[in-house]
Amino acid sequence: MLARIGLRARWLAGLCGGLLLGQVPAHADGEYAILVAGTARGQMTVVNEGQTRRVNFSFVDRGRGPDVTSVVRTDANGLPLELSVKGVSYLKVPVDEQFRRQGELAVWTSSADRGSTPTPGFYMQHEMTSDVSTVLARALLSSKDRALPLLPSGRASIEKVLTRDIDTAAGKRKATLYLIEGVGFSPSPIWLDDSRELMFEGNVWLSGVRKGAEAAVPELLRAQDEALEKREIAQAQKLARRASGAVVFQNVSIYDANARQARRSQTVVVRGDRIEAVGANASVAIPAGAQVVDGRGKTLLPGLFDMHVHVSANSDGLMYLAAGITSVRDLANDMDSILARRKAFDSGKLPGPRIFLAGMVDGKGPLAGPTKLLVDTPEEARAVVEKLASNGYPQVKLYSSLKPELVPVIVEAAHAKGMRVSGHIPAGMNMEQAVRAGYDEVQHANFWMLNFMGPEINNKTNGMTRFLAVAEHGRELDLNSKPVADFIALLQQRHTSLDPTLTVIEDTVLGEPGHPPSSIAAMFNRLPPLIARASIASGTAKDADAREHQRESFVKLRQFFKKMYEANIPMVAGTDGMAGVALPRELEIYVEAGLTPSQALYLATLGAANVAGEGKRLGSIEAGKLADLVLVDGDPTVQIGDVRKATLVMKNGVQFRSEEMWQAAGVRPR
Repeated sequence: MLARIGLRARWLAGLCGGLLLGQVPAHADGEYAILVAGTARGQMTVVNEGQTRRVNFSFVDRGRGPDVTSVVRTDANGLPLELSVKGVSYLKVPVDEQFRRQGELAVWTSSADRGSTPTPGFYMQHEMTSDVSTVLARALLSSKDRALPLLPSGRASIEKVLTRDIDTAAGKRKATLYLIEGVGFSPSPIWLDDSRELMFEGNVWLSGVRKGAEAAVPELLRAQDEALEKREIAQAQKLARRASGAVVFQNVSIYDANARQARRSQTVVVRGDRIEAVGANASVAIPAGAQVVDGRGKTLLPGLFDMHVHVSANSDGLMYLAAGITSVRDLANDMDSILARRKAFDSGKLPGPRIFLAGMVDGKGPLAGPTKLLVDTPEEARAVVEKLASNGYPQVKLYSSLKPELVPVIVEAAHAKGMRVSGHIPAGMNMEQAVRAGYDEVQHANFWMLNFMGPEINNKTNGMTRFLAVAEHGRELDLNSKPVADFIALLQQRHTSLDPTLTVIEDTVLGEPGHPPSSIAAMFNRLPPLIARASIASGTAKDADAREHQRESFVKLRQFFKKMYEANIPMVAGTDGMAGVALPRELEIYVEAGLTPSQALYLATLGAANVAGEGKRLGSIEAGKLADLVLVDGDPTVQIGDVRKATLVMKNGVQFRSEEMWQAAGVRPR
């Protein structure tokens, strides 16, 4: 459940101070491995004493990760009566969450909110652990209708799907798959044993599994994915609309990505999967029998690109299309899962964007990123490039714990196969060195500033330092200095592309307790209640003064972005954030930095298509190109926020109603 509830890498937890319910036996009733990209990176223990349950939970993810104990006392039906969670969150921020039912009144405080209600229900703690879904599942299975109201808001239900015998270190065990509705964008799978204790919960990114059952994880993942996909395929048939003849957008403004400007009173004809004609209303004939879409007051955009994503569920496909994002670039994922998902999206079996792939390669060690492609030697590095190339990957993404001496080895091997090389800057290097070693593109704008901070900082950028150093010292950088000018000249000379992801940096350094992150704020009230609440978490600033200090650094980073743009450095719009939701905020930041709305749109349309090598097929509204189109209310070339107002989306000429797609993912109507 948690891998679906939170933003990617946003698991929330705390470390108990022993304030609840006295002593608990020292032995563990359940011991679990916490897996990050299939590798054990943490653990969880569960101890029961009557109706009291103590959970110790921790994992390490690139220097981040929670360290947590929660204690919950439930009534006979499994509903929480008392809860305490304390300690540090995923970003190592102290947390202190309390819940208590006092007579008829439920009262809670957390880093997201505080409140009270007389309504009965299951309190969903904000600082999550892998055990929360277990406790919820047990309560749902004990309820009369297998459904319960959730506190602070929402409603959940549970359905039994199937039972499997799996091999564990203790012999054969039964594991039953349940789907919990109402906690995320799609049903949340959980496997319980005959005692209704957790066997497995999660996905390929992040999961918890009973120790001794690790070998069964691939089988359990496959079974739950198949169960979810059956539902999703049935749903897909209701969402996709295929016209029998031509489709005509009449009296519409269009965004001309080549000219980077709007053209008014236009007609666009689509036939099959292609754009057939584009021109002024009087110059384009409407084919007989065509479906005519009235575009008055609306703007037709090329299908948008998000060039920095991690597609973790089929429901992400719904959300990208709902937002008008018809193409994405996945920059790290489980190879088998993403290839299967891309095939399902491309065939129309499931609704989703076209996916361009980059395989993430990192070095071995405690701060390694969430990937199975870990290398320590030149031979291993070349073998990984060969594996990616043989599976059709056009790009290699290098990560933060890779040995610097392996960078030129991978660059040479990848370029020999016509592959691009991009990524983070490995600890021990700066960005200038990486570009000189052959990087074609760099992910994340924080590395621009880290380039000028010296080896004492750059030696530690495979952990939180890559955020903290920029937040603390970024404002000190002189953007008019000769070193900055020389750096920009190098990028021009090498034709290096940039993927700024300013939204994820803004969320991390400027997040405030009790407030939604900026990347989702405009959509916050439409999100499923638990998704919305779980997304609220403070950033790296310890107090208001530190946050203002970090705000100055972020303003300087925006100025750096504008300077890069004015130097004609190729840039693409990418988010590394919530599917479909974060891209408009990324474009808004570009406009706040000084770009016009039309310039910002270019980075998410033709500019992105060109960097992806697809500018001849995608990225602009021209006759002969694929019919990837987005009809929005208003005019994003004047007010960039109007890009959120998609009404109709086309991918390959297939139509999707934006609101239907959002609602299929559990998002409330606009």
